[in-house]
Amino acid sequence: MTTTTLVKTETIHYDQAEVKKVLETLDESQLFEVNQLVFYPYYFFECQLERKSLLQPKGGGKAGCAIDGVNKVGSLVDQSPVFLEKELPASDMIPVTYDWEEAEKAAIDFVRHSITYRMKVLAPPKMTITRAELFYRPYWIAEGQSVSPDRYTLTVDAVSGKYHPL
Repeated sequence: MTTTTLVKTETIHYDQAEVKKVLETLDESQLFEVNQLVFYPYYFFECQLERKSLLQPKGGGKAGCAIDGVNKVGSLVDQSPVFLEKELPASDMIPVTYDWEEAEKAAIDFVRHSITYRMKVLAPPKMTITRAELFYRPYWIAEGQSVSPDRYTLTVDAVSGKYHPL
């Protein structure tokens, strides 16, 4: 019996057939197999920013970031993601390698660094985390084979359609 877990994930916008068609359209000399859908863990954090300075006595806003659940790599998020709850087989989920406290610290450090670097401020604003969620983003695993017997693997983001070599 397959063990399943109820998790938060995102809506799949690119199905298996679409991914195969798009990849083969991009390079007609390649054959592609799209065999597996995996779910990669991310922590999502939304922070309320409070800025008080002489130039901007009132101010603030929100900043969102996703922290990779395996490598702790951060990325800023333009829009708050919409999650749905879904039962997933454990075998399709990549395991998280660290806990909430580590993820939260990585998120705060990442947002502070991003704000300081991009806004050229000496001190980042006060931040309060207003939303924190663990979610799993779906990726298709595609295997390509050119005319030669060499094979290679791509991950294709099932939400955005972007692809990355493995």
